[in-house]
Amino acid sequence: MAEPLLSQRYIIEEKHEIEDITSNNLIQELMHNLPGYKNGFIRVKPSGFVFISETQIHLERIRKFEVRDDDIWICTFPKCGTTWTQELIWCLMNNFDFKTANSVNLDDRMVFFEYCTILDEVFDFSTDTIQQAADMPSPRIIKTHLPFQMLPDQIRTREKTPKIVHVYRNSRDVCVSHYHHWKILKGFSGGFDLWAKLFLEGLGGYYGPFWKHVESYYCSQYDNIFFVKYEDMKKDLRSTIVAASNFIGCNKFSENEILQLEHHLSFTNFQNTPSLNKQHLVNLCDKVGCSNQNEGAVFVRKGIVGDWKNYFRHDMSENFRQRDKELSDVTGIVMEDV
Repeated sequence: MAEPLLSQRYIIEEKHEIEDITSNNLIQELMHNLPGYKNGFIRVKPSGFVFISETQIHLERIRKFEVRDDDIWICTFPKCGTTWTQELIWCLMNNFDFKTANSVNLDDRMVFFEYCTILDEVFDFSTDTIQQAADMPSPRIIKTHLPFQMLPDQIRTREKTPKIVHVYRNSRDVCVSHYHHWKILKGFSGGFDLWAKLFLEGLGGYYGPFWKHVESYYCSQYDNIFFVKYEDMKKDLRSTIVAASNFIGCNKFSENEILQLEHHLSFTNFQNTPSLNKQHLVNLCDKVGCSNQNEGAVFVRKGIVGDWKNYFRHDMSENFRQRDKELSDVTGIVMEDV
């Protein structure tokens, strides 16, 4: 059974405790269907989030990272609209510089804070992304998939109060998108039914459980945070742009700039723009042999609401609805059957 939602005081622990969960039967199934990640998986306690074994050697550095008050942290569970939101915030913070946005990869314009901590031996990756974030000039925009309890201590203690943008999405659409992500970039070969079971139990790769992750931000009582719902962005992108600009204090723009940004953030433009579509990452994974996808695989896949209906059986959907209800009871978040 998956661990219950947190519903707890957000204590700043003296240190994280590590539980090796490699022998868990579902983790064994996951590892059997992956070309990498042979060193196993851990659960970080007391918060209960799952990571690969290699992550534990970086946890203290993450905790002690020097935060700045003028930072903007984009914090999401994977596949909730992270890349979309990153580009929105970057454009607002950089005076609608579409020339740079269209010519320089988003990954080179914004650091993925803990990226170096979630890679195993399959990748020859030498960049220390935590140090890279530390070396960035202000104001920094930092992407992370860490839950609130695992952010640097200075954020959790409110010693520093950077702006946080948190994005969440319908749990079943996240599961489907996450499944394809792990097929394309990690080589998962176990099929969707197994992935849905892993995801439900908080064992689908790392950063899970999803519901506990979302709850960690909604129940954090952190004041300087802007909550974004993926489905709302799809429904009314302009309203999200305006609200985000007000939150970060970049609200001087023309009607033409807004129109240009709406086009820039459109799914068609995202899918066809090399600086945004992360095709270089897909190609790299294919090159090193950690992809399980047919030729023509893409990172920006569909970008729609409700694709879960093409994957979920009724019984699977009911299990996810129950988790959604438990989250709603704690946070008030409602995940519609869209």
